[in-house]
Amino acid sequence: MRWFRIVISIFLLSLSFAPYSPSVFAAQPSDNNTLQRLDAFEEQLRLIQKNHQQALDNMNQRLEDLKNNENTPSRTNNTEHNSLDQRVEELEDQTVNLEADLDSMTQSLQDRVHLNLYATLEFESFQHTKPVFDARNIELFADVSLANRLRVFAEIEFERTAKTSGGNRQGDVEVEQGWMEFRIHEMFKPRAGVILVPFGRFNLEHFDPVRDLTARPIAMRRVVPVTWAEAGAGFVGNAFVGNHLSNTWLKDLTFDYQFFVVNGLTSRLSDTSTRNARGAFGSDNNANKATVGRLQTTIVSGVELGVSGYWGNYDAQDHSIRGLDTDWKFVFGPIEVIGEYAWLWLEKGGVENGSPAISVPRTLQGGYLQANYHFWFNGLNETFLGQGFSSPTFTGVIRYGRARIADDGDMGSRPNKESRWTFGLNYRPVENFVVKMEYQINNATNEALERGDFNGFLTSVTAAF
Repeated sequence: MRWFRIVISIFLLSLSFAPYSPSVFAAQPSDNNTLQRLDAFEEQLRLIQKNHQQALDNMNQRLEDLKNNENTPSRTNNTEHNSLDQRVEELEDQTVNLEADLDSMTQSLQDRVHLNLYATLEFESFQHTKPVFDARNIELFADVSLANRLRVFAEIEFERTAKTSGGNRQGDVEVEQGWMEFRIHEMFKPRAGVILVPFGRFNLEHFDPVRDLTARPIAMRRVVPVTWAEAGAGFVGNAFVGNHLSNTWLKDLTFDYQFFVVNGLTSRLSDTSTRNARGAFGSDNNANKATVGRLQTTIVSGVELGVSGYWGNYDAQDHSIRGLDTDWKFVFGPIEVIGEYAWLWLEKGGVENGSPAISVPRTLQGGYLQANYHFWFNGLNETFLGQGFSSPTFTGVIRYGRARIADDGDMGSRPNKESRWTFGLNYRPVENFVVKMEYQINNATNEALERGDFNGFLTSVTAAF
């Protein structure tokens, strides 16, 4: 308030020098009174200044305390703050651990559970028949490792299935495999459930993405009823003998085997097919159980040979079926030669349940021989056929197949025979996607087994993922 005192002083001094004018002031105080009044006024100013300064100091002190409280919290606040920070850190650690556990579980699930699916669409045009598209099938595979030595496998086929029952879009849902395996040793793995019957190579490797032609060989449908699955139990195994012969030409020698006891084929056999004789998964028409097995050996790399056997009764009168199958696969660079030949011998039926037994063919036999040649033209790498694919491939295929089934007495006494030449070409931009094209030349004697004398064209697209 110093400036106020200065102004008052100047004002008073100016009054002492101002000319006297009675019209302005009626009376003037003496000089002593003036000084006394000035001293009193200054004392009041000092008191006001003191009080103002004290209030200002108090306010500054409060502001400083607030700042100190903000920058230096109390011990209680520090404790609470530290506890909260510690809890946040614990939650962050728990989150990290949970994420690690989740990643580990996901990886473990991916390692233990493998799901695969493939779908096939076919188109065919044969003489004297209408061209047709065929949504052939969708197959789902689940391969689960329950533990280190416990395995479960399932294959479910949805064949032409838009609806499971009723209407003209009805199809089939079929369990082709569904088994459990306990690996005691690589050479001995018990397996039980619905299994693919190990009678010949083709039944075990009938899957569309694997085959290079759309149509199956005649004999693999009419003599061996592929896909042939049975309920049963047995064991599988393999032995790599070559590691004991590493210094010889037999260093790749390997043996693989399968052996099962199953319900077996029934008496619903005919002189055109064995397909209707495939047994049910939950019943059997006789007390006898059939036995079936296959032994495969890899002599050297690219040379595989297999032999299979089957024996079981087909009716309640102990009339049996005996079967023998041989198969082979030779790989020489881009060339593959594969084939299979099967025989079934049936005992003549007698009396069944007081009535004459169903007449069955006494012998069934057939097989195929197929050659594949894999190739590619580098000039196609920058075309739509090759661009973006690491190893696209063409495969040229030629196959001859035949089947012969003895007559069952329904229309004569001569056997029914059918043969087929197939010429095909397929294109694989990647291994699990294939476009197949083929032409069949068919010839039949007596009753037709499948196509008769009708020739035709087939094409298909298969994708697996």
